[in-house]
Amino acid sequence: MNILATMQHYSVLLLGLVLVLVLAFALFRRGTRLQDSLAFLSLLLGLVVVYFYVRPVQTPLMGEAANVQAQIGKGTPVLLEFQSPYCMGCVQMKPMVDAIEAEYTGRMLVLRVNIQEEAGKELGPYYNFEYTPTFIFFNGEGQEVWRSVGSLDEARLRESLPPNP
Repeated sequence: MNILATMQHYSVLLLGLVLVLVLAFALFRRGTRLQDSLAFLSLLLGLVVVYFYVRPVQTPLMGEAANVQAQIGKGTPVLLEFQSPYCMGCVQMKPMVDAIEAEYTGRMLVLRVNIQEEAGKELGPYYNFEYTPTFIFFNGEGQEVWRSVGSLDEARLRESLPPNP
């Protein structure tokens, strides 16, 4: 994996680290005071809570690569998302993918694969992707219809999907 892909997969962590360093510098540049320390710890705790609330997660039923591949081509269209919980684009796309998953329930299967889990590591070379998020749409017969790399706006993602899968 190249360095740009690695940086992109961990962009949320890198941004958080920079934010914490800037915050620490701003609060502690004149010395350590109790209220500054409490403010820093409160903001740090807030960042952690927000991260765990908004981070994307892998589809629960997808423990192994074979399970993911078995779902593709079973007659139901599949939107496959390769994501990382540390990727800013993935975090940005999560609410849109959640809405699409809810809207298309029973008509399309949305599979989210974390590239840092075993299934993601196994499927990466098979589906030949480098960056997250990567979306691949398969028709009911298992043929790849389209692929998109990176964040999409909701309108573009919706127009890429068939009107009634």
